Amino acid sequence: MKLVGESVSPYFERVMIGLDIKGMMDKLDYSMPEGGFKSDAHWQAHPLGKIPYLVRDDGSTLTEGQVILEYLDRQLGGHPVTPTDFEAATNARAIARILDLYYAEAVRPMGRVAFGGTATDEEIAKARDEDIPKALAYASKYMGDGKCAVSDDWTIADCALISHLYWYGALMPRFGLDGFGDNKKLADYWDRVKDDPLVTRSFERTKKAYEKFFGGKNK
Repeated sequence: MKLVGESVSPYFERVMIGLDIKGMMDKLDYSMPEGGFKSDAHWQAHPLGKIPYLVRDDGSTLTEGQVILEYLDRQLGGHPVTPTDFEAATNARAIARILDLYYAEAVRPMGRVAFGGTATDEEIAKARDEDIPKALAYASKYMGDGKCAVSDDWTIADCALISHLYWYGALMPRFGLDGFGDNKKLADYWDRVKDDPLVTRSFERTKKAYEKFFGGKNK
């Protein structure tokens, strides 16, 4: 199987984190879209022209990072990243979904500015003061008290959190967000895991991909 994309995308990187946890990173091939992002092959592989997508052995493609992650968790061996406990699995999926639906939307104004677009001062202020803290507080509702996001084991929730928190730490201070404010649960979580080799490897992949595509400089 082949995973298409780069770690500059948090949705691609969450899959990589999961493969790292599982010890299965060497079981897949990796590439950018064949023919580039504007090619017919890319649009046929992903109807919205995005990354990541997984090319399966029969040539069919699977899209959406979270779906790919859970698919590979079942298809490959190694340490499972989807909890076997139903409640833990429910909480882990809730965290990933909240990040994708609400947090990713909340940070959109900052993302536009950071990568060459524009946003109004009002959009930035609302994102900084309201939308982002609310989204992170919502995700924190489902976090547990163990070392990791929902338990003492790495799960799909950690894959989603770590891949988004790289960009939170890299970009948000530029817009007046440094740390997690009064979100003690998330702050404590980050203090526990930020220096773990799993996290540092993920951040190195993301940083390397960012430098590859954007020269390591915000526009």
